[in-house]
Amino acid sequence: MAYTLGDQTFATKKAVLAHASEVLNRASLGEVLRGHDEAFALDLLAQHPEVGRKHGAGIAGVAVVVMPEWGTRNFVVLREDGSIDNWSVKKCVANLRPDGTRRSP
Repeated sequence: MAYTLGDQTFATKKAVLAHASEVLNRASLGEVLRGHDEAFALDLLAQHPEVGRKHGAGIAGVAVVVMPEWGTRNFVVLREDGSIDNWSVKKCVANLRPDGTRRSP
């Protein structure tokens, strides 16, 4: 089953996780993502079970930071009101549905 995020299609959820790791590790800390990486991150965020709360006042961008609590690189959403929120790649991937299928209401 295929999974499409941004303009990229992945054969497995494991491949999605691997690509997320590549994006996180190639971006400079604090860098606001652009292009393919931004499209991928925003499509991944759209799979989050609390996407509405994560969007908040609207998304101005997505950046890569180190979360001090965990010492790992994470995506953060930069909101239009100036607030910032981190989000779990694993939660997004767990909630991801194959192309052509719909999530139950």
